[in-house]
Amino acid sequence: MTSLLLPKLKDDCDVKSGNSGSWDSQAPTTFNQVASSLDYKAPGEVKNISSVPTVWARPLSMEMALHNDAYPIREQMIIQWQGMLAVLALAEVRGFPIKAQLLELGTKKDHHIFARSLYELLPDDVNSIYKFQNGKNPWEDLYIFTWNNQPVGMTSPSTLVVPSEQGVWDGLPWWNANTMQFQPLHNYLNDIEKAQLAFWLDNLRREIRGHSDDTRSVGIIIGFINDFINNLKVTSTANFQLTDNSAFFEVPLNRGALAALNFPIKVESRESNIRVVPSVVKPNVPPLLIIDPEVATTWNEPLQNIWVYEGKTLAAFRREDVETWNKSKKVICLESKDLFLPDLKFIDQEGILPGALLPEGAKSLVFKGRNITPFIPLNPILLNYFTPEDLIKKIKLQVVNNGAGSSGVRVTLTLPLYGVKGGKAPQNFYVVKEYALLEENIISEVPVLEIWPNFRAEGWKEYYGFYYDAELGEETFQVNFPYAKNTHIFKEKKGSFQVVSLEEFPSLIECKDIYKNTIGLILLNTPEQIDLNGEWVVGVDFGTSFTNIYVNKNDRVVERLTLENLHCQVTDAPIDTRFPALFESFIPESFIPIDKPFPMSTVLTTRGKTNTTDDQLSPIFDGRLYIPNLERFAPQETWIKTNLKWTTTNLTDNQLFLKHLALHITALAAKDGVKTIQWSLSFPSAFSSTEQQRYALNWQKITKELAKNTGIIHNSPDKDDPTYFRTESLAVAQYFAEREEHDLVSSTCIDMGGGTSDISIWQNDKLLHQCSVLLAGSQLFSQFIEMNPNFLKKLDTITDVQLWSKLKGPAFNAKLDVWMRLKAGNWLETKRDKFAEDKDFQGLIRLMAIGVCGLYFYVGQILSVLYQEGKYSQNQITPVYVGGNASRLLHWLAEGGEFGRNSEINTLFSSMMSIASGFPDTEELTRLSQNPKDEAACGLVLKDRKLEGLGKKEKDPIIAGEDCIIGQEQFSWQERLQLQAKSINRGDYQM
Repeated sequence: MTSLLLPKLKDDCDVKSGNSGSWDSQAPTTFNQVASSLDYKAPGEVKNISSVPTVWARPLSMEMALHNDAYPIREQMIIQWQGMLAVLALAEVRGFPIKAQLLELGTKKDHHIFARSLYELLPDDVNSIYKFQNGKNPWEDLYIFTWNNQPVGMTSPSTLVVPSEQGVWDGLPWWNANTMQFQPLHNYLNDIEKAQLAFWLDNLRREIRGHSDDTRSVGIIIGFINDFINNLKVTSTANFQLTDNSAFFEVPLNRGALAALNFPIKVESRESNIRVVPSVVKPNVPPLLIIDPEVATTWNEPLQNIWVYEGKTLAAFRREDVETWNKSKKVICLESKDLFLPDLKFIDQEGILPGALLPEGAKSLVFKGRNITPFIPLNPILLNYFTPEDLIKKIKLQVVNNGAGSSGVRVTLTLPLYGVKGGKAPQNFYVVKEYALLEENIISEVPVLEIWPNFRAEGWKEYYGFYYDAELGEETFQVNFPYAKNTHIFKEKKGSFQVVSLEEFPSLIECKDIYKNTIGLILLNTPEQIDLNGEWVVGVDFGTSFTNIYVNKNDRVVERLTLENLHCQVTDAPIDTRFPALFESFIPESFIPIDKPFPMSTVLTTRGKTNTTDDQLSPIFDGRLYIPNLERFAPQETWIKTNLKWTTTNLTDNQLFLKHLALHITALAAKDGVKTIQWSLSFPSAFSSTEQQRYALNWQKITKELAKNTGIIHNSPDKDDPTYFRTESLAVAQYFAEREEHDLVSSTCIDMGGGTSDISIWQNDKLLHQCSVLLAGSQLFSQFIEMNPNFLKKLDTITDVQLWSKLKGPAFNAKLDVWMRLKAGNWLETKRDKFAEDKDFQGLIRLMAIGVCGLYFYVGQILSVLYQEGKYSQNQITPVYVGGNASRLLHWLAEGGEFGRNSEINTLFSSMMSIASGFPDTEELTRLSQNPKDEAACGLVLKDRKLEGLGKKEKDPIIAGEDCIIGQEQFSWQERLQLQAKSINRGDYQM
């Protein structure tokens, strides 16, 4: 490379030499004459001429190069000039770090020595393409350009711009750092940028024409601009826009024709070529941009052809752009390396994640001779853009040899990007990371991890996740459920629990270490989408001891509610850990007994509840259905709540039980494709009007919330709805009349529950009287066992008598009810007769018989009063149909443990009614229900047999049954208790 110092002049030049060794003043045209007279024929590339003796040498050299066609390095200077104009034109498009500062020499010359020197040596304005109206030399006001805050060029009134001879343009594609010179532009601009530059140059030449009378100088510059445009070979120029930022370069360029430089091409909003194309079902996510120059290499495209965002290409992209764009929250920018987690964690067991999706190659991974299960080592943000099923197909795992006998895993992620084909088809970009399989990355044990329910339906927003670390500590992993609406974390002993609620079925679970760092993902299979169009009528018999549910499905099938497993089991935790955890702290996978889960125990557990206020309590978090296992059931614990039906001290327990019950039933209905649920409710006749109203309103409130969160239409009856809000006695009568096809010509129906016995008297399918008495399972059986717990020893399945003896009241009853539900049938069949002569057993049977006979005696009294009132026309006792959970007690009174029409006790019951009523003893039979405890729930959803009197509004006061004094009022046994007092206390009763 050659630099010119003082080459000789041509023989015929016009330059006159002065005296050697002394300065000689020459006319301004002398520099042009010198440039035209140089005789230079040296070989090689000429980079610059640095022998012009003036501080204005660089701008004058550029002037000479453009205004003198004999200038020896004219072509090289034109390339520099074009390169700087392109920088200004595309400054906004490419995001160049170029700024400007105004230098006014006329105002600075009196204060700065150097400024005064510059001013006194100002070039002549003979070639200027614009003038100032005040006669000021246009060289007085100039702009200095900086790149990354370092000076790189200036303006000139004769050439518009002058790049510095040694300016550093780091990062500019068409600047060569080795030669410190601009390169020809053609290989650095895409077609759009060439068109933008041509548009800007066209605007530049139009602006120049209006700023000077010197048509020669203007014509020269416009000629260069025309050549520049032609060399770009743009076939058509779109109507681009100039920036609307008048101070884009930090100061406005407004001196003469320089104003044409002030407005670069405006950035156009273009579709990003590196935007991830999401799954079809994820249409409304913010664009995810994958920043990686390798995209251009993969697609064999230059960087300037890959549009990133806001009109910037990969060629114009700066790393600081990522922070700016991410702060805007309009897009999300990630470098490809950010898509992977730092390590590959894995479980050294095979098939340990039954609820997870695994990518291609996962089953082939082996560590030290054992098959392993990897976590997915990807950034969870990808699940915002892909369904788990789509993403898992884009992941491939391959075993690789790392040398020295060690192995690793190559993870290949295939990302569909918008591409450069105009949206006609996505273009794939492959991102790869290799991981070493290391001992320290092993997860040796898995926690209990569940999702409920495992389905999707339009409008369903009630999902729950459960985690229990099984007291494994650092041997297992922790979790985070992204997008959880509520999260409740609690500890018991050494165990950690987490319960979350979500509005959508989760696509992933983030696995965490003890420091809360994400160590991998578990991708979950998206459950089926269920179409909802069916209708159910759901009958709820909310009992003291047990609660039963029947459904009428689409008016075609009436059956006891069956349970379907709605769990998504994510981890294969040991069953002896998993089952107790679900029963105690979440939603059981199956109820007990499995073959007949309903009726279920009316028991609530509040174990692990939150500390929220009563008005904000929610099911699952604060209270759940509890399915007792006889061995593990400990009703004495503070978190076990029984006697929910009659509780007056804490109504929130009652509501929590019903909330979870309603939610569980609704989930089962949705899984069966049900869109509409009509709730049908029963209540004891003993409920006061206030209690009835409260019960109806509770259900309406519960179902209103469910309607908002489940997409299911819920119809809940009000207090005065005779069709769907009925007493237990009426529901039981409907069952006997329709399901077991008994006539109600002259009949008595008794629903014998845990806390009350509900009685209804019928004649010719018409209701004559109904009432409810506190004489049922608790009084007829449980209280006697509680008073003599040693009797439990005779029930050879019960060995912990000492523990039972510590239980009192509702807690004891609840425990005994579970035994009766699960074991009593077998004991009666195989053990009862062995104790026929046992004094304790005989004493128990005697007490039970007296109690039941008292119930029949009262029925006889009711018949007598109804007959006297003219409401009952038969001068005879009635057959009795007995159902309800406590109806099983009749088996205890019968020989062989099975009550039937020939049981001796049947005769006694008939006799008691006869004596109490005064009617002849016609030895009417008591018929025991074929499905004890199903009667009320089933009757609530039956409607084919039309019974009269279900909706009657007239008062039907209870019949006293004993001579008594209540308050100041005296009643005989056959009178109705029409009480005048506003409230009656227990001490006001006398019998």
